[in-house]
Order: sequence, then C-alpha cells, then structure tokens
Amino acid sequence: MHIEETTETWEYDGSFYGFLTIIYHAFKKRVFPEIIVTSDNAIENLFASHWIATDEVLAQRIQARLTERLRKENWQFIIDGFYCSLRDKERCLLDAVKISLTTDSLLTNHLGHPSILALKNALNALFSEVHALTGFIRFEYVGDSLYSTIAPKHFSLPYLCPHFAKRYPKETLIIYDETHRLLGIIENGQIKFIENSAPPTFDSNETEQGIQENWRFFLKAVTIEERKNERAQLSHLPKRYRGHMVDFQ
Repeated sequence: MHIEETTETWEYDGSFYGFLTIIYHAFKKRVFPEIIVTSDNAIENLFASHWIATDEVLAQRIQARLTERLRKENWQFIIDGFYCSLRDKERCLLDAVKISLTTDSLLTNHLGHPSILALKNALNALFSEVHALTGFIRFEYVGDSLYSTIAPKHFSLPYLCPHFAKRYPKETLIIYDETHRLLGIIENGQIKFIENSAPPTFDSNETEQGIQENWRFFLKAVTIEERKNERAQLSHLPKRYRGHMVDFQ
C-alpha cells in the first residue's frame, strides 16, 4: 500500500470520531500529513493547517470497517493509543492503521517501527498510572455516594472506572478528573461520563470530615518517627498522587 508523505498540516476537533474522519481522508487520498493538530494545540503550530470537519456518519462507517478488517488486538491497540498522552499520537496512529491493514500479526511485533514503539511506551505509562490509581485513589461519602477527585497525567479515568464498578457493584461512585475535566459516574455497576465538566459541588458533610480526622489521627498514632524513610515512601507513593489523598492532608 503506497502512501505519499507530505508536509501538510491537518487540524481536527480532537474527538475520536474526528480522528476516524482523518483516517478516511488520509487513505482515500493516499496521503499522510506531516503534522496533525487539534483545536487545543493548533496555536502552537506556526504553519497554516487544513481543517478536517468531523463527519459522524462517515466515522461510524469507518469504525465498523476497521473493526471488521483489523485483528481485534490491533484495533484495541489503536483505540487505546488514541487516549494515551503522546505528542503527535495521531500521526503515529495512521502508521499503526496502515501496518494493521497490511499484516495479520500483532502491532506489538512491530516495535522496530518508531511510531509503534512510541505508542507502546505511551500505553505502558497510561496503564501504569491506572494501576497506581486503583490503590491510591481515596473516596469520601457525599450523601449516599462515594466521591473522589484525581489529577492524572494520562486519560486514565475510562480505564479506571471498570475496576471500581466491579469492586463496588451496589454503590454510586463519582470520580472527577480535573486534568481532563471529565466526570465519571458509576451507579450499580453502570458507567457513564460527562465531558468538559466543572467539578461537582456538594454540601459539607460533617460525618465524613469526622471519619477523615479519625483516619489522620490513627495514621499519626501508628507512625514510628525513627523508622520513617522518606526515600522509600517516594518510591512507593510519588508526591503527584498525594494531593487528593486524605492521608497527606
């Protein structure tokens, strides 16, 4: 499959359907742009860009076709890659789609390709953060719900919610990602998300404040000052996870 590499810059709205529209135009024209930017980072680019408008109907057709044609593991790799925090990820993902269309082997067998290696490293960082957050996240009761705020580097919340939906199948949980302004709501094991959301506001809960104060008092009581090892603590619990943990407030 011959694809011409150009010096063009394409711009889209940053959505997944928007990226699927990018895929359609790239393969129809058999042209890969040098740079793909979103509305959020377009200002960083000094060159004029060509706007690709999102076509949801077209994107759904492309999604169905790729789901049918690509190996299941490769399609999931591409979906996960879209949500990782990697500069120029869209350009890397076009390479991943091209490789997937020309081979049945796993994309992870093509780590010699710089785009696949970059995506794999970014996904490792994403899943590592998700794993860490399953242990570091702290909830507080707000009425009948459990609430927590997180500030992840990566787009971790959609990968984090299934863990808590399974762990608390009969609870209502609300998790707010302040980095990506994404609100996740888990109710009776069902998950939904609200994008571009402001942090929710709640009335003060004296009972929860009392629980938190007792927890801090307990941690202080069981701490042996002579055995404190700040270096070891940092290796097991980096400071960036501590901002929303009652243990350190």
